[in-house]
Amino acid sequence: MVIREASSKDADSMIGVLKTIYLQDEEWARKALKELLATENYVILVAELDGAVVGFIDYYILPSLWEKWYEATIPNLFVHKDYQAMGIGSKLLEEVIKRADKVGIMELFVGTEKKNRRAIRLYKKHGFTKEYLLLEREKTEK
Repeated sequence: MVIREASSKDADSMIGVLKTIYLQDEEWARKALKELLATENYVILVAELDGAVVGFIDYYILPSLWEKWYEATIPNLFVHKDYQAMGIGSKLLEEVIKRADKVGIMELFVGTEKKNRRAIRLYKKHGFTKEYLLLEREKTEK
């Protein structure tokens, strides 16, 4: 397996991964990927197996307002439905942790739904044990 930084050429493959899990709006996802790939301090890593993208993870780095350091947040980790439970998510997560450690990131955050026990086990296995509450407000359409 190869883990590398994504480029715009990987958009179709990343959309393909999302289609196996959940994809609400392909056009929007393509636009978002294009913007994210062009965003400073935002990194998307893809996992390739036999030349095919089978998963990806993204993270961004920002300075802390509380402390004199930088911190990173992982908003997404996706593995193609047919390749789950093969250690790909772990490898992607380990690569982000390695990169964060290398550049001196002091805090690395990741979030998931409270009911996503599988993801929570994965993150805890990799040292994400401190918990805090993140609340979400959804705009209601009128």
